[in-house]
Parts: sequence; C-alpha cells; structure tokens
Amino acid sequence: MPGAPREKNNYVNRRQRWFGKKQSWRIPLSLVVLGFIVFVFALIPPPIQWDETDFPQINFDLTQIPTKTPIPHPTDIHGGRIVFTCTRGDFNQLCMINADGSGLKQITSHNTHDYYPVFTPPGNAIVYASLDGGSFDLFMMILKDGKVFRLTESIGNAFSPSLSPDGQRIVFLNKPEKLPISLWIVESTGSNPHQIYSGRKDIVAADWSPLGDKIAFAMAADNDYSYQIFILEADQPNETPRRISLPMNDVGGSLDWSPDSRLLLFYAGPVNGRNVYQLEVESGTITQLTFGGNNAAASYSPDGQYIVYNSLRNNNQADLYIMRSDGHSTRQLTSQPEPDWQPDWAP
Repeated sequence: MPGAPREKNNYVNRRQRWFGKKQSWRIPLSLVVLGFIVFVFALIPPPIQWDETDFPQINFDLTQIPTKTPIPHPTDIHGGRIVFTCTRGDFNQLCMINADGSGLKQITSHNTHDYYPVFTPPGNAIVYASLDGGSFDLFMMILKDGKVFRLTESIGNAFSPSLSPDGQRIVFLNKPEKLPISLWIVESTGSNPHQIYSGRKDIVAADWSPLGDKIAFAMAADNDYSYQIFILEADQPNETPRRISLPMNDVGGSLDWSPDSRLLLFYAGPVNGRNVYQLEVESGTITQLTFGGNNAAASYSPDGQYIVYNSLRNNNQADLYIMRSDGHSTRQLTSQPEPDWQPDWAP
C-alpha cells in the first residue's frame, strides 16, 4: 500500500516536534521515585511545638502500692475490706484488712480505747465507739480523708452501733446512769438521739436487718448473764419483742444478719468455750458452725457466702478467721502478736 509509509513517517515527525528525539524525552526512574517522596513529605504537616504548661503535672507516689485482688474474689466488688478492733500497745484501736489477707493497716491511733467498728452502707465511712472523757460516745470516720465527726455526747455510754440500710439512722446500745442498757437511735448526722426500747434487764447486742424492717438484739432473760435473741419491729418499737433463740442459752454480745435477712449469726456457750451459730429467724432452726477454739463476733460477707470471726484457737491469741457460711474451709486472716477482734465486713 503506497500511502502507509508516508503516514508512519508523518506520525514520527509529529512526535519529534512535540517531544524531541525518540530517546530524549525519557526521565530516569530514580528521579521519578525521588520526586514522589518529596511530594508525599510535602503533604505532612510540621510537628506541633508543645509547651510544658500544656500538660498537667502528675506526681506518682511509688510508696502507695495497690493491693492484690483475691483470686477467686470471695465477694462482690465492694466486699474486699474488713474493719476490726485491734489491741495495739496500751489501747484498743481500729484496723482494716483486705479479705485476702493483704493491706493490713491501723486506722486510728488514739490515746484512748476504740471499739465496735461498723461500715456505713456505702462502705465509705465507719461508725465506732470511743472512750472520751470517761464515757463512750459514737463517732464517724470518713475513710477517704480520715476526718472524724462526733455523733453522741453526754447521753450515757453509747456503743455497739448498727446502721439502717439507707444509712440515715443508727441503732445502738446506751447505758444511762442508774438504768439498764437500752436500745437507742440517732440520725447519722448526730441529731435526735432517743431511746426506742428498754427491758427489765441489760441488752448486750443489736443489729439492723438489711431489709430495714427488723432490729435483732440480745438481752438478759432468765438471769443477768444468760442472754436470748429477740426481734423488734423497727417501725413499731413499742410492741413486745419476740424471742427467737429458745432453747439456746448463754448468747454473747454480737449479732449479724445475713444479706437476705433470713439468718442471724451469733455466738454462745460458756466462757472459754464459745462457738459461732446460725439462726434461721422464721423457723428458729439453729446450726452450729464452729467446734472448739473459743469463737465470737461473726460477720457475713456481702454475698453471704463467707463469714469472718475472731477466735482464740491459736495459743489463746485472738485472731481473725474466715470460713464458708456452712462452717467449712476455715483459713486464718490475721496473726498479729496482739489481739484482733470484733470484725465487720464491708458492704
């Protein structure tokens, strides 16, 4: 075909007019890559110059080492702490420990005696009795900052506090001058302390039920030193209380409700031979949980699966122990050279 070579030559001539000779328009590959890299880095914004004042100054206290979470955790997330009375030197103080045995610390250092510590329902404070000016009064300590507030003053001898489930009221025992020990209530702010029940004989323990409708207490019945457990309707304190611990005798001065308000923990028996028992409130069924060791002052964990109590089973030295709620799988919690007793488990 005579016209084909001429068309091809015309195409080549046009390319050469636009791009020059055939080999002259090619750019080395290395220059292409270099140009691409320069283009990409041109898109990256310059680094921000931070001023040190833009950051908060954080001071890490390496002396405060967090305690371990027990594995498996024996209670719910709020049930890791136990507060108790601890004899230290010449005085009884208050101490705290985690349920796994870690984090033991003394939380009061008074030149007087502190007793009967109990947690407030949120677990952020404790209420306790302290000997002040020759008589016992109730105080509240905020655990976060250690601030202490007086709740009672000049009403007799106030001790053995227990809070209502909403934390608004405190039932406690009081010994006015020349009168038997009776049940009193005070607002958690310290206002309006007043008597709600007084029997013919002394009352030695009291505990407000988790449902809020009942108050259990131990009171001398047949003789001055043999106590029985009674139930008082919290909203009807003027009614005659109901005795629920027959035929048990020699009940001691400590009571604790189970979280579902069905059971009561107490201790009973002769001096140097006491044991922890569980009482079903409605049926009156009593189950013995410990056997030997001179045991007292038991308290349920928040889930009701464990019980902490004090025992003299180890060389007649009061220490804290934890067992399952059926009385099995006992383990020692404290082993200090001085007595640890009156435990209360955080809610």
